[in-house]
Amino acid sequence: MQKMTIGVIGRSSPPGESLPTVILDAAYEVGRHIAEAGAVLVGGGTGGVMEASFKGACENGGLTAGFLPYADKAKANPYVSLAFPTGMGTIRNILTARSCDSVIMIGGGVGTLNEVTIAYDSGVLVTVLEGTTGWVDRLRASLDEGCWMDQRRVVPLSLPKPPRRSWRTP
Repeated sequence: MQKMTIGVIGRSSPPGESLPTVILDAAYEVGRHIAEAGAVLVGGGTGGVMEASFKGACENGGLTAGFLPYADKAKANPYVSLAFPTGMGTIRNILTARSCDSVIMIGGGVGTLNEVTIAYDSGVLVTVLEGTTGWVDRLRASLDEGCWMDQRRVVPLSLPKPPRRSWRTP
């Protein structure tokens, strides 16, 4: 029996850089929910949103798979269960965006926006977690009828807003 795969895409952070708490908390909780649902969390396998979501999944018994931009497995974050060292740089965005059953966008810059457009074009369900900064909070204004990326209406984007409290449970 195949497991459902859910991609988590969002802002990365290089070593030594920390992202805002709202982003990291949301990513951790999304990872936790993916694990509790019995799905596999798929992502880029590096820092930032990817590391926080992978941590949430791993700490709750989940399986994670990371398509690394590097050719070196050692550069994966410590919560990657299965590392795929692609050596492809940002071109590896295609792998998560096209291979998952659905994708969740948390924060993010232009690389994350690229992954969302690839997922949409491929008919992959996309959830955009509003309130987590970056392109996530600018995307709604550019959508047709609040959910379509273009006139083809490939797949409607879901845009839930996070609660105003911290994502992490005590």
